[in-house]
Amino acid sequence: MTAISDEQCISTIYDRLLIDDDTEESVSGSDYHLAAIVALYDVLLRYAQHAVKRWYVTAEVLVLVDVPDRVRNPWRAMPDVYVVRDTPDTFRTSLDTRAGASFPQFLCEVASNSTWDRDIVEKQRVYADLGAREYLVFDPTAEFLGQSLRAWRRSLDGVWEPWEPEGQGFLTSVALDGLRLRAEGTLLRVYDPLGERLPTARELDGIARERAARQREDERVMRAQAARLAEAEQVTRAQAARLAETDQIAQAQAARLAETEQVNQAQATRLAQLEEELALMRAREQQG
Repeated sequence: MTAISDEQCISTIYDRLLIDDDTEESVSGSDYHLAAIVALYDVLLRYAQHAVKRWYVTAEVLVLVDVPDRVRNPWRAMPDVYVVRDTPDTFRTSLDTRAGASFPQFLCEVASNSTWDRDIVEKQRVYADLGAREYLVFDPTAEFLGQSLRAWRRSLDGVWEPWEPEGQGFLTSVALDGLRLRAEGTLLRVYDPLGERLPTARELDGIARERAARQREDERVMRAQAARLAEAEQVTRAQAARLAETDQIAQAQAARLAETEQVNQAQATRLAQLEEELALMRAREQQG
């Protein structure tokens, strides 16, 4: 049960009676507002899918809920980002708690000029009464809250209380199974239970582009190396061809030299025969 004072009780009943429905116009904001919503939604959705969590993670999808003491029900709320545990992650046009859907356990509103005062007062109280476990209001520029982040949570004994950051500005979420949240610049960053920061879609895109660029560079280097190798092979083949040609010339020269030697030997043999015949002829002349 939420522990509140009499003054807070009166304010809460007042909020219930008069709180307006959210509309597209009433929740509109700046580029900072939109970027913060998209980044948080995308990170939580991808984490739930990767970790196989049975979470319904969405952004600005209408929540239909009957608010106690409110004359005109259902209240039509459009939280910027919210998570419903133990709920199938299917496409919806609205989350109707009157039809059995659970009210979100985790909700985050991103403050804008048109919403910040309702976010930290009326919605904070009504979300608590409707059963939220954790509620954050994030101000990307700290222009409206005077700080980047305000948060509330339900304690173990059921008391709805301010949720103060731990060391280094972290909020450890029980509703999100130990995920840690921290305001960093204009984004609300999410860390897994092991302390690793979960990248946004833009960061993942940048990582993919860097990987693609490195792959293209690696391919360029490989092509250049292949071209140099092919060139070296061509040089080697040309050198081998020249060597083979030189070897053929040398073989031809050796063959001609061998032929010349054979001719010389034949000539020397013939000369010896002639000299022998001449010697015989002279010997006969002397005898006659």
